[in-house]
Amino acid sequence: MKKQLISYFCGGLVSLLSINSSFAQNEKLKELPPITISASSSNVSAKVNKSFSQYFKEATHLRWYQLEKNFLVKFIMNDQENRALFTRGGQLVYHLSYGTEAYLPADLRKLIKSTYFDQSITKVLKVNQDKRNIWVVSMEDEKEYVMARVEDNELEETHRMLKTK
Repeated sequence: MKKQLISYFCGGLVSLLSINSSFAQNEKLKELPPITISASSSNVSAKVNKSFSQYFKEATHLRWYQLEKNFLVKFIMNDQENRALFTRGGQLVYHLSYGTEAYLPADLRKLIKSTYFDQSITKVLKVNQDKRNIWVVSMEDEKEYVMARVEDNELEETHRMLKTK
């Protein structure tokens, strides 16, 4: 009887400690400040408009958004979707262009296909930021999805996920 009482007591103590430690791990979530987005081209300053037209002369279908102090523009150029972010002073922060395998330069396509010869390239994203050109490539075959990035002709796999049946 004494052994049974001690084992119940120890079991209760262990349960109490595990419950207490699980509550101790719940921290308060930090809330990020809200971002105000407005969609009006009339808010775009002359500096930003001038800078945009210097970078993207052939752009069509412009849609401007104000993100706090910056301006995001979505547009079409060379039959590709594009996005660019500008500071209030007209500096280009980044430029994204979305496409397919056909938009990859031949040397990058060859580099990617030499490693991922069984994969089909499904989407391509080109990121221009701080004088860096980074290509993000989504691929798939019958078994899995793969995402890789290329910068300075260096190929790096960033994600691999099995397909579910």
